[in-house]
Amino acid sequence: MKHPKLAVATAALVALVTAAGCTSDDGGAGPTPTTGSSTTGPAPTEPAAVLATAAQRVDQESYRLTLGAGAGGDGTTLLWDPRGRRGLETTTLVVANGKVVIERLATGTDVYVKVTAPDRRVPVWDGRTWWHLGTAEAAAGKRTGVDNTRLASTLGTATGVRATGERAYAGTLDLRRSTEVLGSGMSGVLGERAAAVPFTATVDAQGRLVRYRIELSGEPGRASALDLTYADFGLPVSAEKPAAGLIGEDPPANIPGA
Repeated sequence: MKHPKLAVATAALVALVTAAGCTSDDGGAGPTPTTGSSTTGPAPTEPAAVLATAAQRVDQESYRLTLGAGAGGDGTTLLWDPRGRRGLETTTLVVANGKVVIERLATGTDVYVKVTAPDRRVPVWDGRTWWHLGTAEAAAGKRTGVDNTRLASTLGTATGVRATGERAYAGTLDLRRSTEVLGSGMSGVLGERAAAVPFTATVDAQGRLVRYRIELSGEPGRASALDLTYADFGLPVSAEKPAAGLIGEDPPANIPGA
């Protein structure tokens, strides 16, 4: 498994896929966010303040987040309403015999997960059953991987921020301070490099974060990053509870987040 897999799934999820006999070809609801200070008034001009404000604005309206696909076609899309804590996160992992699709549905009060696999070697990955992970608070407490709904908040650890172009910025992040967002496995991957991880970011004319790339690999010539695009601000987000006949309780251990 190559490092880009980190951009689209937790280490635990990839382990589950591998254990099921699906080998990759190329070898997401947390706690309520803190909105911080009001973003009304004069727009900041100092680079670090611009990005801090841009990150806060992500949590002020609904959006679509796309995490860039890896070389093998892996990717994650999140439709999210941060005020209602509602949305749908869809992760696709390309495997030798097709694709594994993991959908995480947050209704505002509860969280459900459905897994669709190209075969039935894992019966509970049937593409039909929405496994109930419990309340939003309970599901957040069990989550060990990347929380994509809170990735913008990692800009709060930025240092050495500088402008690199029109509404474009760069600097470094201390990701040791973001373990609640990135999961426990990230520090093991980054090691000492977690203290100063390069990033680039772009804001739009309204001061909202629209592009954010965290460079995870410190090895020359090795591509590994969290590559985020925020778009479609204000889009309607539908996240209704699944029909009763499609809900499974007491999810087994091979359901992500169980």
